[in-house]
Amino acid sequence: LADVVERYYPTAKLLRIANSKTARARNVGIEAAEGDFIAFLDADDYWHPQKLEKQLAIFVKYPEVGTVAGRFYHQELSGRVQHSRAKLEWYERILTESGARAFLLGAMMWTGVVMVRRETLGEQRFITGLEPAEDRDLWIRLAARSAVYLMSEPLATAVLEANGISRESISRDCAKMLEVVERHRNLLSTVARRRWRAYICYRWGALESLPRKALPLMLQSFLHWPFPLVGLPAMQSCGRVRRMIALSKQLSQSVILRNVAEGTI
Repeated sequence: LADVVERYYPTAKLLRIANSKTARARNVGIEAAEGDFIAFLDADDYWHPQKLEKQLAIFVKYPEVGTVAGRFYHQELSGRVQHSRAKLEWYERILTESGARAFLLGAMMWTGVVMVRRETLGEQRFITGLEPAEDRDLWIRLAARSAVYLMSEPLATAVLEANGISRESISRDCAKMLEVVERHRNLLSTVARRRWRAYICYRWGALESLPRKALPLMLQSFLHWPFPLVGLPAMQSCGRVRRMIALSKQLSQSVILRNVAEGTI
């Protein structure tokens, strides 16, 4: 890959960083970059040909906008599907948010489709030790201090691979997102923090394959917030209740099968 980049883009800089996680690697890239805009691309993902051109057009049209992001595709084994973390009301408009809405906006942004003005980024950097949630932490900070524009056209593709750095462990991702919630207490009220903790525990439990581990997480979710999690990303009506019922059935069946195998029933 380095040879190809050097051949077609001789002015590009190749930086080698040994034993580094994503936060430090991205920070090194930010410091080395000399342009007025910063964008990010992991090795397993890809941009669409006109991504930068179309995002730059937004910056030119709206000088007050500091960050441009938007929809993207998921590339899975079954094919490519469009992915959106936000409702239609968030797209194709300038977003100047504060408080809980700024937190939600930043949490919905995916790094592979983000482009930010250098002056907006300023001294803000990724926090080492928050991986793999360090990107959302930074986007939340930026969303709380400058205008954001979300484009409805998908301009990048996230390739979902089991060994991807940002996808290697859902448990680590959720644990770090709980830390991000606490880091932004200035944006979130007590109720908002409880809702986000409930949502993260739900997501953790929904993606955990072992019922005996998933069920306690779902219970924690209800303890944090027993009411519907309206307005949070990708929440379906009664999704937590359905997941709880399914997990309870799976766990009961596994207990029965184990008892049968052991001859206790």
